[in-house]
Amino acid sequence: MFLLRIIKNKYFIVTVVFVVWVAFFAQYDIVSQYKLREELHEMNTKIEYLDKEVSRLQAEKKALQTDSATLEKYAREKYYMKTQHEDVFVFDTVKNTP
Repeated sequence: MFLLRIIKNKYFIVTVVFVVWVAFFAQYDIVSQYKLREELHEMNTKIEYLDKEVSRLQAEKKALQTDSATLEKYAREKYYMKTQHEDVFVFDTVKNTP
C-alpha cells in the first residue's frame, strides 16, 4: 500500500523521469562520460610516452654533441659510415621461411 502510494506520487514520477533522462538521453549521459574518460586515459598514456621519448632524444642529442665516440658510433650504426680501410657488412635479420 505504501509503495503504491509512493509510485502514484507525481513528484516521484517526475523525479524518476528526470533522472532517467539525465542518465541516458541528455548530452552528457553515462555512456558518453565513460567514453570520454577512456579517451582521456588513452591521451594521458600517450602524453607520458611522448614525454619519455622527448627526454630520451634530448639525452641522445646531448651525447652526440659532447662525445665524439658516441657520434662515431651513431654514424656507423645509422648511416653505415666507415673509415678508409674498412668494409661494412650488413646482415639481414629477417628470416624468409616458407
